[in-house]
Amino acid sequence: MASLRMGAPGELWLVLHGAAENVILTTVRRWPHWLRVEVERDPADKSQCVSVTLVTGCDQEATLREILRRSFGLIFPPEGGNRSLALSPIIKPQQRGSKPRLR
Repeated sequence: MASLRMGAPGELWLVLHGAAENVILTTVRRWPHWLRVEVERDPADKSQCVSVTLVTGCDQEATLREILRRSFGLIFPPEGGNRSLALSPIIKPQQRGSKPRLR
C-alpha cells in the first residue's frame, strides 16, 4: 500500500509498504527532488525492509501526484491517504518482425 501525506511543515511524504511497491520505488528513486529517504527495517530481521519513506517539498506535490497517476493509476485525494497498487498481469512481449503463425 502506498501512502501520500503531509509530513513536517513544507514536506510531502510518499510511504511505500511491502514488496508490491518496489515497482514504484524503482521508477521514482532517482527523481532529483527527494530531500531525504527513510528506511524502516524489520526489527526481527534487519535485512528485510518494512517501508520506505521518500520526502520531497510541497512545491513538488503536483508533479509527484501526476507521476503516480500516469505511471501507476494511483489517484490520492487532496488531503492524501492510502492507495493499493493494482498490479497488471505480466504480458510477454512479442518479438519484433515475427508474424503470428497461421495453422
